Amino acid sequence: MAACKIPVAELQPGMYVVDTGLPWTKAPLLYAEEGPIASRQEVERIVAQGYSEAFHDPERFSPPMPQKGAPPLETATQVPDEAPPAPETWGRRVSFEEELTQARKIYASSFDYVKGFMRSPYAPLDVATSEPYVEAIIGSLDRNADALISLSKLCATDAYTFTHSVNVTIFAVAYARFLGLDGALLQAVGVGGLFHDLGKALIPQEILNAPRRLDFREMQIMQTHVLRGYEKISQLDGIAQESLQGVLQHHEKHNGTGYPYGLAGKRITPYGRILSLSDVYDALTSFRVYKKAVPAHQALGIMYTMRNKSWAPGAVERFIKLMGVFPVGSPVELNDGRRGVVCRANASFPTRPQVVLVQDIQGRRLPPETVDLAKSRGLEVLRTLAPEESAAFDIQGLLRQARPG
Repeated sequence: MAACKIPVAELQPGMYVVDTGLPWTKAPLLYAEEGPIASRQEVERIVAQGYSEAFHDPERFSPPMPQKGAPPLETATQVPDEAPPAPETWGRRVSFEEELTQARKIYASSFDYVKGFMRSPYAPLDVATSEPYVEAIIGSLDRNADALISLSKLCATDAYTFTHSVNVTIFAVAYARFLGLDGALLQAVGVGGLFHDLGKALIPQEILNAPRRLDFREMQIMQTHVLRGYEKISQLDGIAQESLQGVLQHHEKHNGTGYPYGLAGKRITPYGRILSLSDVYDALTSFRVYKKAVPAHQALGIMYTMRNKSWAPGAVERFIKLMGVFPVGSPVELNDGRRGVVCRANASFPTRPQVVLVQDIQGRRLPPETVDLAKSRGLEVLRTLAPEESAAFDIQGLLRQARPG
């Protein structure tokens, strides 16, 4: 019997979900984590995460049998992926324009803080000094997530070591909050993000900044940055275990091929996974001497091909839901030839964001006009623009001028 498509709200314990192999760009709201549904609470979590449909195989339906003395699956281990999602007002409390000035200050001060401890890796370090920067990042993302996230791709490209740590913190905190973390756990994720690459400050500069692919010996040296950084921050008074787990595990992979310990599956904590996703996304979308920056949309596509290998099932899909198939700030061309910049993602329809238009089909400048592709019949994103095609766009200026479509 062929797999049947049903609304996710109709999933029942014992149903077996199948992965049909549909690309995420064609079905971004399709729940496709293959395996049996264990409980009603699992269904509620899937619905809360924004999925709308799933395929199940009726021939593999197996009613769950209660086990005496065994704790319910949904309460056996509470991890961030199962926490209540962030409230709908999160990241949308004020407008992009209202938050941008404050977000710039927060990014600049966080950059200076990272630069300070990365340039003096042997100086005394106090974890308490990081907390105001993490709190500021959490507050800015709560008020308007798009403002700080957009800055991550528009700041200096000649200081990657420093911008990378700030960017990873921004993405990790946003993702953790999206998953439902709050309070001390969210703070721990942020602290882990700021310090996750501290060990790179102890790597020889000729290896760290080599404008080429590293050879085997150099790669071995580079990979020691994880343990070297962990050893230093593990000695800090007041450092949270969740922060340490993130730092130690941000290069581990779900299939066991990562480092430093080759951990696999559930041996990798959610904190390691959160930092890993954020680390890879920023690395892909950042310019380096030896590689061009990959557009955000393409980077998410690359990460999707790594699902279930580098990260646990569903992790990449949830990260894409946070960022949007076309993240805010992405320069795009519509199918009618007009060009603009994505000014707001759409969690319900990830392939149909709001776009502020700037060029007509002949490439002539247009007065800024915001269109909501979810409400515009026949309009859709045709492609993302290469950096050279959008070099003349004042992306932050356009985002400030954007009005709800």
